[in-house]
Amino acid sequence: MTRPYDLRRLRRLLLLLPAAAKAARSGKGLPLSRAVELTGARSEKEVIADVEALSDLWVAPEEAEDVIAVDIEDGEVHVTYASGFGRPPAFSLAEGAVLLAALAPFEEDGGRPVKEAARKLRKAIPDVLRAEADRLVAGLDLQLDTPGPWAGALREAIDKRVETTIEYRSVGDGVAAKRVVEPRLVFHREGHWYLAAWHVAKGGEHLFRLDRIVSVELGTRVFGEHQGPPLARYGKSLYFQSGAEREVTVRYRDTAARLASERYGARAKANDDGSVSVTTKVTPGNFLLGVVLGYGGEATVEAPEDVVAQMRERVDALQRLYA
Repeated sequence: MTRPYDLRRLRRLLLLLPAAAKAARSGKGLPLSRAVELTGARSEKEVIADVEALSDLWVAPEEAEDVIAVDIEDGEVHVTYASGFGRPPAFSLAEGAVLLAALAPFEEDGGRPVKEAARKLRKAIPDVLRAEADRLVAGLDLQLDTPGPWAGALREAIDKRVETTIEYRSVGDGVAAKRVVEPRLVFHREGHWYLAAWHVAKGGEHLFRLDRIVSVELGTRVFGEHQGPPLARYGKSLYFQSGAEREVTVRYRDTAARLASERYGARAKANDDGSVSVTTKVTPGNFLLGVVLGYGGEATVEAPEDVVAQMRERVDALQRLYA
């Protein structure tokens, strides 16, 4: 826009747009006569001129759609927002978990805005779904740069295959003790950074949380081939089979079906109704039910029957709670 904008026109538009948006939520337009009354315009002709003036507003060419569209049809003002006016979209459980996981690394040092956003997200999760949400957050692998002062030293030890002494605070008593290790891999899984290393004294590979390491001291002994299980063990998660896993089939519909097809590829079996079914080996329980519920009704357990019954019971419990 190249000419000064009329502040009186701006005031009228600021009154007109929310009124028209409110009418749109009822599937109606705002009559021009009512627009004149609400905005203080001199006439319906001035309201029309105000709406037409919106076309003068500059919009960045890379924008895929207008933030707002205002039209006059059959003597009524109609307004459409790209996002709901004053009413943000509801998140599924999975979407809320992604946001919490993204905020988690910044909660400690991000100040009040970050803490407040995380608090509001957690408060919005119904009590019955809190456990599932926590498990989803812990399982999301949103990587950042390796934290702490020891990352560089550990990577050097891994590259040079140098025996290293770490001072490590144990989980139980919190007491720090020195351990001689052969560092093998630094990686991020399920919300934490880990060092996989061969524990020389115990003769086995162990995982050490980087945030529990107190000090790192590189030694002089160079060790040979890395000892321990294949690194593929840490490929996707820290989950190791417990023996309670079973084959569970989940059916995905609509948007969830497209996401499942992209994620699982040939493992996603297409159904005649446009949905897809995916069979995976998982442990039935709260985590599985939470993941399925997180799709907001676009996913359901299809088999085996006892897990279907678990899903049905959980849905019934939620309906009773929020009826």
